[in-house]
Amino acid sequence: MSSPRQKIAIIGGGVGAITAAYAITQLPNWQDRYDLTIYQMGWRLGGKGASGRNAEMGERIEEHGLHIWAGFYDNAFRLMRDCYETMARDGLRRTDAPLGTLEAAFHGLDYFFLAEDVQQPDGTMALHPWRIDFAANKEQPGSGGVVPSPYTLFRMLLDRIAQLLEGSGSPLFGACQVSTQFQPAFRGRGLPLVAPSPLHHLRAYAESLPTDARHHSRSEKAALAALVAETQNWHGDVLAQLPEGDASRRLHYLIDLSLAFARGTIANGCFLQGFDAIDDWEISAWLLHYGASRQSVYSAVFRGCYDYVFGYPGGVTDHRSVGAGTAIRGLLRLAFCYKGSLFFKMQAGMGDTIFAPYYQVLRHRGVRFRFFNAATRLVLNHDRSAIDAVEMVRQASVAGDEYHPLRDVAGLPCWPSQPLWDQISDWSDPDFECEKSPPRGHAYTLRRGQDFDQVILGASLGSMPYLATELRDASPRWQAMMDKVQTVATHAAQFWTDKTPRELGWNGLVAQHNPGDQTHLQTVITSFAEPLDTWADMSDLLPRETWPDPPPKAIAYFCSPAHDAGVDHGTMEQRSREWAESQLVRMWPGAQKDGRFDGQILHSIDGGDDDARFAAQYYRENFYGSERYVLSVPNSVQYRLPPDGSGFENLYLAGDWTRCGINAGCVEAATISGLMAARGLTGADIQITGEGDLAPDAGPGDAARLASPYAQTAPWPVTPFYGTGSIDGFFSFHAVDSAALQAVLPDGMHLLPQGLTPPGTHPVALLANQQVGVRMSVLPRLLGYRDYFEAIVAINWVGIDGQDGIFSYLPNLYLNSRAPQLAGVWMYGFNKRMGQLRMDNSSYHVASPQAAPIWSGQYQQPGFAQALMDSPECAAVEALCQQVVVSQSRFGGWHYSAFDFNLTSARVAPVSALITVTDATLANLPEGEMSARPLSMQPGPAAFRDHGLPGAFRIWTSWTLSNPFDSHRLAVLEAERSRLP
Repeated sequence: MSSPRQKIAIIGGGVGAITAAYAITQLPNWQDRYDLTIYQMGWRLGGKGASGRNAEMGERIEEHGLHIWAGFYDNAFRLMRDCYETMARDGLRRTDAPLGTLEAAFHGLDYFFLAEDVQQPDGTMALHPWRIDFAANKEQPGSGGVVPSPYTLFRMLLDRIAQLLEGSGSPLFGACQVSTQFQPAFRGRGLPLVAPSPLHHLRAYAESLPTDARHHSRSEKAALAALVAETQNWHGDVLAQLPEGDASRRLHYLIDLSLAFARGTIANGCFLQGFDAIDDWEISAWLLHYGASRQSVYSAVFRGCYDYVFGYPGGVTDHRSVGAGTAIRGLLRLAFCYKGSLFFKMQAGMGDTIFAPYYQVLRHRGVRFRFFNAATRLVLNHDRSAIDAVEMVRQASVAGDEYHPLRDVAGLPCWPSQPLWDQISDWSDPDFECEKSPPRGHAYTLRRGQDFDQVILGASLGSMPYLATELRDASPRWQAMMDKVQTVATHAAQFWTDKTPRELGWNGLVAQHNPGDQTHLQTVITSFAEPLDTWADMSDLLPRETWPDPPPKAIAYFCSPAHDAGVDHGTMEQRSREWAESQLVRMWPGAQKDGRFDGQILHSIDGGDDDARFAAQYYRENFYGSERYVLSVPNSVQYRLPPDGSGFENLYLAGDWTRCGINAGCVEAATISGLMAARGLTGADIQITGEGDLAPDAGPGDAARLASPYAQTAPWPVTPFYGTGSIDGFFSFHAVDSAALQAVLPDGMHLLPQGLTPPGTHPVALLANQQVGVRMSVLPRLLGYRDYFEAIVAINWVGIDGQDGIFSYLPNLYLNSRAPQLAGVWMYGFNKRMGQLRMDNSSYHVASPQAAPIWSGQYQQPGFAQALMDSPECAAVEALCQQVVVSQSRFGGWHYSAFDFNLTSARVAPVSALITVTDATLANLPEGEMSARPLSMQPGPAAFRDHGLPGAFRIWTSWTLSNPFDSHRLAVLEAERSRLP
């Protein structure tokens, strides 16, 4: 006897919900296992993507906003292609009918515009449209495949920027000798030591490394980071040589932003961890931290990234906020993962192009649709583990068995802008889609086991405050998600005009600031002026509308984030008119008449004055519920709930507000979410492209990740025996001449490329301290050494010939106690020397046994002591202080040791440091003065000012030193760790 079919209640009709239903109905024999019902508020599907036809206005298309598909929407295009082919195969639509094929429904667009405001000599601002082209390719949209890894995308970006530089004719592109500090690394790979620019050398080195970033050694990653830093320095040095002009300025922005991205991606381990690793950063702050200029970060090219995702909480465009990882992922996929074209414009409304075909196929397959049926609350069972009921309202009664929502417009099935009133009756509120308050109507309840077994929640995040109150109260994850993941209101305007953009002067304005032929344009432009910062020329939709003669000549869609309802900025029509008067005339200079916007260019069936023509256009405000756009603010990704991980056993989630790989408001994110919900519910192996940055097996193994070099983790019998003690001392970090340091290193040891210090220099750490309670770990303090002073010089980022790893070498350690001096020399191979040392609260002095000065430090403490972990430079300190130390054993060969300064518990006080080297031979440092700023204790880009070196500090902490017999394990472990980020 076969098991009964599972009843699935799908709440909502947006992209996520419809995708989940479509994916389930693609499964073989799905009808034998599942019974699907979609409950939809109001009369149409689509959510934020719903559109309608206004029968009184030439069947014009009226949208919630602007919707354009990106060429990287692999999953969305794959399903839409299947839907269009299914319509033809099942006789639902002929291929020669309007929008009969996917190719007829979507037309490619290979460029977009940015509205760049440029200050003129007289101080005024002028609009310089910036056209950015992307070459079309022969790949089929939706053909799938594997999304490139973060490292592959990194290489693609470097290649693209190098190509732009080559084609620019800029003085940036000229012969440039790469710094000699990189030569050993490049010689080993057979790379040229001279390249047209450091950017080209960086590209060559990146391409020489394995595509799989797991196979990059630590030294290779260090060399890559060093080359990025070298390229940033080069770019900064030649920036002053750039001639004034649009092309040079734009090239600078692109190189500047790309190099900051490259540096941050390497520093944060994104190649092996994915881009979510940096999503707690705001993208602008992250780029500034890694060296991008404020001019670039606040340029039109980067502002466009925010406009693209409405990235302004509260609708306040002065408050930009998008998570760095989400932003970087979206930008790279947009630019380098498109198939066919960069963008695709639908050839009718989104409702007509997307949701009408989906509706027709799903209904034909046997899915039931219950229009005018809105969910108002999800109810949990007694132990709060599952959805037990769904409280509903019936907004209107439907004549007959079901509501038939579509009507024909010029041969195309379309959704009307209003309900088909002759099919419904008995409604209490005719504004069926408004969620200013929970939907109203005749109340009833869906019961588990009777009306449904499983629920797919396809409503958007904006509806959760009334839908998910019980879930929020029962689940801290739901509470955190609803608190941390934000939404923003949007608004839009659509103008039908009796003049084309070309007649209004747009094409001529573009031609002034961009090379090439600008005769025929299909404009999509963003970064323009508020309150409508984005414009798309949608004139290609005119054939799909049925205007009486004479029809309009062009259509313009405008959209932007909006302040929430209640903020008094006038009506949308008033705001749009004021904006047209002051701003739109800058893009359409031909629309100006007598110093004002000429309303007579707006199309109206009934004609009339300017007021009547403005009133005849379409305006939209999306303030409430599912209409609101879901944001990707920093530090919110981890609070998003996965579609198949709601925390309730019979509830699955579908929408761009879930954790679905892209984690941003777009059709592809909602599609991935719907597919993940369907996969989770059915257990089927449903194809999903790009739900993560990395392949499932692309991360390092747990054993290597958990392994530790520190003394306490050594295997028995070494474990109980290690050195331990405490220090009170001064740490400072300095950029020292590379040639002088290389001369200090023993044979077989070399300086590694690194990006912390300027070219020709290398990092050195100085620790001037008092050692307290030093002893073997198994001994009581009473049997340890007497307290003594010790001054340590450490050359960081050192390599061993023929061995992978990043080490520190200590050319000298001066101390004033004989016993620890002998132990260090004979047990660890340290270069410990006796001397006369003196320390007080603001100075430290190192002298020979004969009292000849060697080096000294002056330290000034501006603030109070705090935990080192509170410093934004903590990671940089750890990277320098915790490197495995290599020395020459007195018994031959290399010896490896690991210091653990217990930095997680260390207390530090920032200090300024002035180091004076008196005897270069004994100090193993060049003679003269070196300074270091105080350690930063405030968030921000301070750590970048000195090319990545952290500031100086006084430290109070305990430490451990590995057992001398643990040397071999440390060497092996360091090689294994080189595969980790």
